[in-house]
Amino acid sequence: MGAIFLLKIPNSARARSDIQHFDSSHPAKRDFPTWHFPMLNDDRRNSAIERCVNDLPLAGKTVVEIGTGTGLIALMFARAGAERVITCEMNHNLADVARHVIDSTEYSDRITIIERSSSDAIAEGLLPLDPDYIFTETLDCGVVGESFFEIAADIRRIAGARTIILPREVRQIGMVVDSKQLLDLNSVADVCGFDLSMLNAFSTPTYFPVHEELYDYEALTVPVLLRRYEYLSSAPAPTVSLAIENDGIACGIMSWMEIDFGEHIFSNEPGIASHWHKAFHPFDKPIEVSAGQRLEITMDDDGKAICDLADGATYIVGPAKSVSF
Repeated sequence: MGAIFLLKIPNSARARSDIQHFDSSHPAKRDFPTWHFPMLNDDRRNSAIERCVNDLPLAGKTVVEIGTGTGLIALMFARAGAERVITCEMNHNLADVARHVIDSTEYSDRITIIERSSSDAIAEGLLPLDPDYIFTETLDCGVVGESFFEIAADIRRIAGARTIILPREVRQIGMVVDSKQLLDLNSVADVCGFDLSMLNAFSTPTYFPVHEELYDYEALTVPVLLRRYEYLSSAPAPTVSLAIENDGIACGIMSWMEIDFGEHIFSNEPGIASHWHKAFHPFDKPIEVSAGQRLEITMDDDGKAICDLADGATYIVGPAKSVSF
């Protein structure tokens, strides 16, 4: 009788085998947020986060991450020496992807994925209080669109006096612009002799992403700091006074971010390639302005640019924004 050999396959090897067949067999393939591809291939973003993580004294430390995604940042923390990384992800398919990715590495014993929102994980007592670090990168181009304020409230519920929050803050930079092309992305009037203005009832009132390099626009002000977003502070939105430098039609605000990781800062400013687009915040109506005038701008918690007129600026009458059906 021939000898029988039993081959014990390490967990990491089995996980790698699963990954090889992931595309054809795994249900997460059918519902994967594909914007992760450009994000994960954004070398400037990855480098800023990796340098920040590698600079931290992580030996023996506990890290809480909000928003696991595919598990990349949790792996960065574990590789840099963190003793425990507890990361929560409310998207079932992403959590499943992250498990496969993490299980294919040598760091799986240090990373725990909780398939919950941060709010639910806290309510169920699944996240530790007073961790050494809390990390989140739940940001869209206009900062607030991925539940920034709700996540900030969750962070305040579990952070202790010694907890370090990363990023430290997000700064929203922006300028007033004149651009018919940007307006046309969000409103319509006559087309081929037909009045389609009733569609403006569905215009985006807050902001939407734009590839600024694809559109003609003129900056009517210099870029200014519009608002600081901090996870441990709930300060109200300030009102910022912007000096008009060029005559034109003020259509809205084009904004971008500076994400502050301490010594390392990521920016998606104009002219910089990034998976984050710029955000365009349309005013309720375009405003005719002249050099020397000022506009008072407040960025509300929904990302809407609220504009108060000053120095004789006048509204331009445009298509109706609300229509009853």
